[in-house]
Amino acid sequence: VAGCGLDELAGRRFDVVINGTASGLSGEVPAIPEDCLVPGGVTYDMMYASQPTAFVHWGRSHGASQALDGLGMLVEQAAESFLLWRGVRPATAGVIRMLRA
Repeated sequence: VAGCGLDELAGRRFDVVINGTASGLSGEVPAIPEDCLVPGGVTYDMMYASQPTAFVHWGRSHGASQALDGLGMLVEQAAESFLLWRGVRPATAGVIRMLRA
């Protein structure tokens, strides 16, 4: 596992690229090199929206085997919180499907 700042990405390639920046709030992709994702790598955007985010589109157009957004993480965190508060872990698959519909 390696992490670095945007200014250190030149010449580096990664199996997984996670967008944790606020660029998704304005529909933009962070200033990352076009070749930083290995072929078949995975991209994950911490943001989510009713349509694929700009970073999800970027991942798909750059050969990602999976280009995911943060909706699943939001739902799973809520389920874990509910478990802590109520002692019951809700089923999440149906919730995610409903939110994606």
